[in-house]
Parts: sequence; C-alpha cells; structure tokens
Amino acid sequence: MKRNNICEMLFIAIVLTLSFSAKINAQKMVQNTAAWIGYEMYLPFKEDGRWGLLLEGYSKGSDLVSELQGAFYRAGANYYLKNGNRLGAGIAYQWDLPYDELSLPYNNPDYRIYEQFVWRIAKKEGNEVWSQRFRMEQRWLGRKDDPNSESDHFDYYKFENTFRYQLRYQYWFKPRWAAVIYDELHIRTNAASSDENYLDQNRLYLGAAYSLDKRREIRMELGYMNQVFFKSPDTENGLSRMNHTIRVTLTTDLPFKRK
Repeated sequence: MKRNNICEMLFIAIVLTLSFSAKINAQKMVQNTAAWIGYEMYLPFKEDGRWGLLLEGYSKGSDLVSELQGAFYRAGANYYLKNGNRLGAGIAYQWDLPYDELSLPYNNPDYRIYEQFVWRIAKKEGNEVWSQRFRMEQRWLGRKDDPNSESDHFDYYKFENTFRYQLRYQYWFKPRWAAVIYDELHIRTNAASSDENYLDQNRLYLGAAYSLDKRREIRMELGYMNQVFFKSPDTENGLSRMNHTIRVTLTTDLPFKRK
C-alpha cells in the first residue's frame, strides 16, 4: 500500500472519530476520565528468528486512578515472516468493573481467543514506521439473568466475534524520541439485536515514545486515547459512552537471545 493511501486512511479515521465525538457531545452522553498503565511486549526467542511471544497487560482506572475500571491480560505466540511482518494467535482475559451509570451493575469476565496479522512498513532507516494490525477476537462475556444478584455465579456467557483494525504511524524525530498516532476500529460481526451496533468502538491515540536503549527495543510511551463506545456490550442498556484515557505503556521488541 502506498504511503499516500495510508495517510489518507488515517486522516479519514481521525475525521470520523472527531465527528462521532462531536455527535456524542451533542447528545450529552456519559463521559469518563481514565488511565491505563501496562505493558506490550513482543519477545522473539532469538534475534532475526521466526518465533516469539506476545505478552500484554493493563490495569485500568476510572477517574484517572482513583477507582478501578478493570484489568486486561493477553498472551500468545508470534511467527515472524521474512519481510518483517508477523502472524500471531493466543488467549486474553479481561475483568470489567462497573465504573459509571451505564455499566453493568456487577463485575464480569471477558474470555477471548485471538488471531492477528501485523503488516509493517519501515522507511528512512527505521525512523518512520507505518503498521496495520488486523485482529479477530472470539469473546465469551459473563452475564447474569438477575443484574442485582450478589452471587459470583454467571448464568450464561454471551458470545461475540470482533474484528479490530488498527492503523499506526510512528516517527522518530530524535534518536530516542518518537511521535505516535493510531486509530483502531472494533467491529462486532455478529450484532444480534437493535440494541447492538456492528461498530463496537473506536480508539484514537496521540502520544510520544522514549527509547530506554540505543537499539530502540525498550520504550516508554505516554499518550492520550479518545475511546468511543457505540452501544457497548458492557453497558446494561446498550448505550454509548466516551472515555478520555491517559495511557502509560512499557513496550519492547527485545529478543531473548542475540545472534
């Protein structure tokens, strides 16, 4: 895909996100401030090898960090193609807590299986990196027939299949500093009723990364994410919300073994 086409896609995604945000503001939907603190680790078993691990985890706070919003963990395997792209699959788990008036009134689990393909384009000796991530997630969401029940038992698990597409741009404007922008759409492929949208959520992110090493393999990233939910599956009445989220993330591509 040509660079101009990718730029156009990212621009369109940003415009759509801002349009959705303006619409939600006009409707006076519930908005929250949040903070996610965590890690995203791509760990090849050896440098320039074919296999590696993916480990990801976040602690999510509402009202920044004053209340717990939930926790998320992902683990999987990656296969690195010769052209630098990679395939991956694994499992994930999320624990959601009620954090606003739209939330389900009880804590609930979210079990997932995922498959993904990451397509990377690096230019200018790696100082400019475009990437596209295509991810499918099969999700089982714990639900109760009686929302007010205090039991730890879940009466059934609602199944959802979600397609996620992320377009990301990273530019190293100094040896250890980079600007990062991405947009990610979540599409629910099996929306079952009028209370659900096929478009589940959109995430628009702006941030900066600082490399802790000269190889840029270990990085700290800080940024703002505008997260818009459209009749989210974790809301009692299938309503919409917007989260203004600060993200602090340790990211790495450090191999376990050098050549």
